[in-house]
Amino acid sequence: MNKILTVIFLILFSNAFAQTQFQVSFPNQKGLLDGRLLLLLSKNDKAEPRFQVLDGHDTQLVFGLTLDNWPSTKTQNMTTGNTFGYPIEALKNIPAGDYYVQVLLHKYETFHRKDGKIVKLPMDRGEGQQWNLAPGNIYSKPV
Repeated sequence: MNKILTVIFLILFSNAFAQTQFQVSFPNQKGLLDGRLLLLLSKNDKAEPRFQVLDGHDTQLVFGLTLDNWPSTKTQNMTTGNTFGYPIEALKNIPAGDYYVQVLLHKYETFHRKDGKIVKLPMDRGEGQQWNLAPGNIYSKPV
C-alpha cells in the first residue's frame, strides 16, 4: 500500500537568477532512499497530478531527479540544473500561473549483476510497471 506522507515544499523564485527551485524532504521516512524523485505540476484538480501525466496534448508537467543513497530527512533541491522535464524540459520555462503540486519517489531496487556491476532499477511490484500506482512508492498529497 502506498504511504501518503508529509512533504515539505518550498517554492523559491529568485528574480536575480530567474530560477524556480523546489525543496523536498520526507521527514517521516528513515534511512537512505534510491529512486527517481518526480515533481508533478497540474493546472487543474480533476485528479492528482501523478494521474495526469500522459503522452498527449492534455498532459501535465513532470520533472525528474535520480537519487542515490539520499538521506530522506535531508532537503533535496530540485532546480533547472539537476532535473529534466516533460513536456517542458526545464523548470525555468514553466509558464506563470497557479499549479497543483505533488511529489512522488519511484523507488529503485539494487541489483548485483553476475559481471560484478551494480545497477539500481525500479522493480515491478505487481502493478505492471505503472510508476504512479506502484506499491511502496512515496508520494505527497497535492498542494
